[in-house]
Amino acid sequence: MRSPGRWLTVTALVALVPVSPACVRPPSEPPPRLADLVRGYDRDVTPYHPFTASERGLRQYDRVLANDIGEEYRAGMNALCMRYRADLRRVDPAALTEQERLTRDILEHRLATCVESLALPWHLLPVNQTGRTWPGGFPVIGAGRGSHPFKTERNYEDFLGRIDGFVTWMDTAIANMRLGIERGITQPREAMLKVVPQLDAHIVEDPRTSMFYEPVRNFPASFDGETRRALEDRYVAAIRDKIVPAYRRLRAFVHDEYLPRCRTSAGFADLPGGREMYAFAVRLATTTTLTAEEIHELGLREVARIGREIDRLRAEIAAASDPQLPPYRTSAELLAAYAALRASVEAALPAAFGRFPRAGFETRPIEAFRERSMPSSYEAPSLDGSRLGVFYLNTAELRDGGPAFVNRSLFLHETVPGHHFQVTLQRENAALPGFRRFGWYVAFGEGWALYAEALGAELGLYGNRRDRLGMLYAERFRAFRLVVDTGLHARGWTRQRAIDYLGGPTVDNVREVERYMVWPGQALGYKIGQLKILAIRKKAEAALGPSFDRRAFHDELLKDGAMPLDVLESKMDRWIAAARR
Repeated sequence: MRSPGRWLTVTALVALVPVSPACVRPPSEPPPRLADLVRGYDRDVTPYHPFTASERGLRQYDRVLANDIGEEYRAGMNALCMRYRADLRRVDPAALTEQERLTRDILEHRLATCVESLALPWHLLPVNQTGRTWPGGFPVIGAGRGSHPFKTERNYEDFLGRIDGFVTWMDTAIANMRLGIERGITQPREAMLKVVPQLDAHIVEDPRTSMFYEPVRNFPASFDGETRRALEDRYVAAIRDKIVPAYRRLRAFVHDEYLPRCRTSAGFADLPGGREMYAFAVRLATTTTLTAEEIHELGLREVARIGREIDRLRAEIAAASDPQLPPYRTSAELLAAYAALRASVEAALPAAFGRFPRAGFETRPIEAFRERSMPSSYEAPSLDGSRLGVFYLNTAELRDGGPAFVNRSLFLHETVPGHHFQVTLQRENAALPGFRRFGWYVAFGEGWALYAEALGAELGLYGNRRDRLGMLYAERFRAFRLVVDTGLHARGWTRQRAIDYLGGPTVDNVREVERYMVWPGQALGYKIGQLKILAIRKKAEAALGPSFDRRAFHDELLKDGAMPLDVLESKMDRWIAAARR
């Protein structure tokens, strides 16, 4: 989910709700009501996503991090999705309202994707270096910087339960990866080499130096001495006896058993069944029927088109002797500069939007242990207002002793009007069914965020032409992704060829290519989604002429949350037709 998806909301559970398989019903049985199906689905799927359940206020799930790579979870989820897919197919679409039609179409896509995904061996590749699997993500939550709150004694007690679930997940990951070795389904060696130092960061001799000790170091002032001592003893014991041994087991397995047997190739095409896995990943990320070959050729065309725009703008900059962008030498200076940018962006947004999210966000540097493998990113706020959204900023340049620069297009992408704006509006829309309120589609979410980067030009937020040049470089980079991702997984490109295509072995280019190697297809959603949103806007502008309202268009595009691109286009076509009438 983010994402997205994002690992923060795609978790597993300790105790599964039993799900009955699909069955043959008597012909006389009336079709189910969509509203009843949606309520039932939201209820039955909730235990499979306990972090999302917690954010919805369902406190009984606060102790749960369960095993989404385990066989019990996978079998239960598969049975659930098959049963609801069979029931949904009996609903008559002709009798539905506009919102019901959206709900049905989105649920149909979700259930079909669920069944198809569980038929493929993704669970044999549970660990990678991106920071979006549990070994990299759980410490962030455990340090009090994620979705689990540390405000009450009960919060602290609950997290100890999630530690037990985490240990189970880690041991299942080892078992699954051993099975992956037997079946020839392994991660690329170059990517897994990055995992070892990430694991080492959490294998500590003194539990008080662990990230998981941070909540103890930051007890709420209301805790009395006895409560503090009792919780500290339990956290020290959990870190020493559960967390560190789990990391030590995984580290030993990866270093001693897994790395010597990892594949040396970069693409999924070299795995047994890998072409089918990649074809599914392409459909999942783009929510289209575009093939890898079609996307590769589209990427080449987009790279050439954006390259011509870059050349024209560089010529303008050279002719006008535009000033260089200011460098920043410390984290404090850089964060202050982003705060100033935020003020100017928020002042410009009312010209393009009529609806705004209530929750705010903050900017934080990415933790040192994961900044080498994780790019800047965004995490959504809590529904209850207790936790702001977070723009995680990669500041590795500063740690290396070099200067850092404000990246305006990155800020627009990750915060407003990009991810924070879109995701928070969706989560704050209590009228949506749960699966829509917390749903994520790469092509919609990342496509919108890339569209938001260019929207900054419309709003006058790239005052310096060098900032606009940076935006174009960022857009071209997303076009490069279309070429590189499909090159790696469908055309047999090597890791080195992909790095060279991006411009050579810089830290960023190596990190990006290795991300595509272990996360196939995800990088395609950005440009595919942006191009679809632009096409829908052009269609609306042509149909509505002078009456086209940019604010109304954006509000309509976002108001129903994320969805597959074909569902979005159909919805916006109906909106355009209604606006013409």
